[in-house]
Amino acid sequence: MITPPIGIPMAGNIRLDNKSRGVHDDIYCNILILNDNHTKVCLLGFDIIGLEYTTCNYLKNSIKKATDILASNIVIWATHTHSGPDTGMRMYQGNDDLINAYLEDMVIKVVAGVVKANKKYQEIILKAGKTSDTDLSFNRRLVKKAGSVVMNFEEYETKDIIGTTGPVDKELITLSVWDKNDKLFALLVNFTLHPAILVGYKWLISRDFVNYLDEYILNNYGNQVITLFANGAEGNINHLNYMDPYQLRNFEEAERIGKKIGTYISDSIRDSFLLDGRIRFVSKKISLKYRKITEEEKQWANMILVRDKDMVEDMLDGIPDKTYAKMLKGMLARTDKECKTVLQGMAINNFAFVTFPGEVFVEFGLKVKKLSPYKITMVIGLANSQVGYIPTIEAFSQGGYEVRTAWTSQLVHDAGDILVNLVKEIFFDNLSL
Repeated sequence: MITPPIGIPMAGNIRLDNKSRGVHDDIYCNILILNDNHTKVCLLGFDIIGLEYTTCNYLKNSIKKATDILASNIVIWATHTHSGPDTGMRMYQGNDDLINAYLEDMVIKVVAGVVKANKKYQEIILKAGKTSDTDLSFNRRLVKKAGSVVMNFEEYETKDIIGTTGPVDKELITLSVWDKNDKLFALLVNFTLHPAILVGYKWLISRDFVNYLDEYILNNYGNQVITLFANGAEGNINHLNYMDPYQLRNFEEAERIGKKIGTYISDSIRDSFLLDGRIRFVSKKISLKYRKITEEEKQWANMILVRDKDMVEDMLDGIPDKTYAKMLKGMLARTDKECKTVLQGMAINNFAFVTFPGEVFVEFGLKVKKLSPYKITMVIGLANSQVGYIPTIEAFSQGGYEVRTAWTSQLVHDAGDILVNLVKEIFFDNLSL
């Protein structure tokens, strides 16, 4: 359990008071270690918004020192709950001491958990399955009759919307772990959906819909099951159906979605096939270039900081102009021209997963699945670092929330295409069936 203390800065939006006031449900780092006596891979799924590259490296090296697990063979990802501690790209200033203290304590707890798990091996049966969701995920980039793009969490008239800019990934994938008595005891679930239903609802810490998904699994398969939820390419995907203006943003809605995902998980488990064979794993450090901040953006930031100097930064969805301007100023002060991250991939028989850093657009996840030679391929986003949004090149000409230059969107325009090509070269061309 990695639940933070009450009063921790919360992530996922810009609030005048962003301090947590309580805990609705605990958050966790769930651990799964796979070992075929040739290769050992440690999977760590965190119920938080994201982890920066330096934090991931520190945690991996700490685990390496305490165990026989290679740092390169540790896969870290975040579910991206918007109702957890602000551990990703911090938009507030003055919170570093609280967040850093939390992260230090979190690393100690996770290392201890991995050490314990690394001593509890048993012979297992692995199965992989998939199914399709039909009604839970939506592309949040809406196209108006006039041709402009508006986010589905912004103000618009439903009659003015003619569609969305892109698709969704309806695939839900499971990797299930069974004991010799055919009893389920661990589960890796991959589904593409922003856990932003609650967005810090009532200032309570929560895993969002993942909490109710987990409850469904425990109620239907037993309290022994450890479930790791891994998000997909969810950069432009959320739960808001623009055709339903009465859709809720509360715990009841998170429960509805979480339990519905649970039924899809059961469908996937029922249709699973046996995995047999050795683990094939690849990890590669890479660098991605930062986007150049334009003179127009510099001038705009200066203007906003004067215009809005007395404005309070407070917004449930999206980011206020003043916050954008402050982030641009901070980005201008950095000397690095590129960011470091890690790409990883694992294959067993006809199943594979690959990782992406940050929040890639769904189009890239679908491209990877199309390129994959495997029957089932998970795309795990927000892994090994939080580099912000990775939109398509087309999205930059369309406009919208995810393409505005900030800590939340900072890479070159073709970063997504670069990543897809790297995944093909590093993994699919090397992890042969």
